[in-house]
Amino acid sequence: TDRYAQTSSNWFKVSNLDGQSNAHLRGAEFNKRKPKYPIQHQHEFERDSKVLSMCSKLLWSTLKETTEILDDGTTFVITGDIKNMWLRDSAAQVHPYVAMTADKYHDSVRNPARRLVSGVIKRQAFYIRHDPWANAFRKDLRPEGATEWLGRKGYIATWNYELDSGCYFIRLLYFYWLNVPRDPLFTSKLVKDAVQIMVDLWSVEQRHEEDKIAEGKLFDCAHCGKPYRYPELPRNGKGSETAYTGMTWSGHRPSDDRCRYHFLVPSNMFAFVALGYVVDLAENLWKDLKLQHSAQSLANEIKSGIENHGMVAHPKYGRIYAYEVDGLGNHLLMDDANVPSLLSAPYLGYPVDEMVYRNTRKFILSEQNPTYHTSKDGKVKGYGSPHMAARIQKNIWPMAQIIQGLTADSQEEKLQLLDMLVNTDGGTGRMHESYNPDYPERFTRSWFTWPESLFAELVMSLTNQCPEKPVKFSLPETKQTDAKSRIKT
Repeated sequence: TDRYAQTSSNWFKVSNLDGQSNAHLRGAEFNKRKPKYPIQHQHEFERDSKVLSMCSKLLWSTLKETTEILDDGTTFVITGDIKNMWLRDSAAQVHPYVAMTADKYHDSVRNPARRLVSGVIKRQAFYIRHDPWANAFRKDLRPEGATEWLGRKGYIATWNYELDSGCYFIRLLYFYWLNVPRDPLFTSKLVKDAVQIMVDLWSVEQRHEEDKIAEGKLFDCAHCGKPYRYPELPRNGKGSETAYTGMTWSGHRPSDDRCRYHFLVPSNMFAFVALGYVVDLAENLWKDLKLQHSAQSLANEIKSGIENHGMVAHPKYGRIYAYEVDGLGNHLLMDDANVPSLLSAPYLGYPVDEMVYRNTRKFILSEQNPTYHTSKDGKVKGYGSPHMAARIQKNIWPMAQIIQGLTADSQEEKLQLLDMLVNTDGGTGRMHESYNPDYPERFTRSWFTWPESLFAELVMSLTNQCPEKPVKFSLPETKQTDAKSRIKT
């Protein structure tokens, strides 16, 4: 069927501000066929005006409130209430702006959206080159401190090795290339090096148990030259035992929580998609046959690992995707609201097994999923994350509801979720990390921009009325960087 996106080296330039289909949300068919998009815009959008006003507000909040345009040519993006830059969050936060980088929306030379997005890519590439295991970074170098034992030193805010971090960087780079293929950014050695580093690291981490070390001139960081060890993981920081599956190892989930079993299936799905982007970049941009072949080989092994080890039999729902496996027969059945999640696989472009995904979706959106919750009156439904403290374990995450909407078959389900989201904002006009389904005004994180950008994507996938006309894209004032922290791109 055409319901789910497929991934390969043949993807398509996309834009959606004129009401065209939103391919960057779901991907395009491959084999050079004309892409078929499952999302159709509704020009007669019969919804409360609050939906559109919230969409416009949240679409621009990242730009106005969380970005710093720096004089070294980079862009620093905070998460909101946490003043550090996560690779994952920052890429997702600016993702809706990628369509605006096309020439048709702004002057081809002075396009502010390009300055924003390219600046994020440059800074992310620098951070990956600085330390490819880290997931979150500071804007400025920090003196030595008490948390160095957790790898948190210099630029590094948190040293959690999360597979999805590199995937988000590659996705942002790839879709920017589709829209602005002649940007000088793509000739930057730093950017290509960052991609090469992630491919090499993912390859080594397929055999985490063997303590293989990523080698070569690119692996010269302070933590390089030795296997990854995180003090809070079991077995002296190595993590729980694993056996080779073809998938690549992750220390932590996109929630920043530690994995129980370290082959995190949704993150490996995202890695497969990202490697398809690398194949295209290596073949058609960099003309690097070695990188092309290594990325393709790794993608094939990961896909095989998912198919052979990432599916299990459920007594009620049949064959479903597991959230985590270890290659030794152990698996974890649940889903986490943070993306990549199992529910988000089609949104990310992974070519799911239709039947297995359908079964998995039923499982996730049921009480069989330990993170699924409903309000007492049954009107509010969704799921959350084990990331929450015990007293708020039954909170629902808007991010999960948004992804449910973005991957829904029917317009009716999408619109029901949209109504649920705007009616559970706690009176703030914003998306939050989580909320109590019975008392939405009891929420966590009053300023969390990642789900706000995703909310804008959901609305933009349904109507061309967000952003509300006229569009005026202007950047914040450029700020000076500390001389010691200036990045050379």
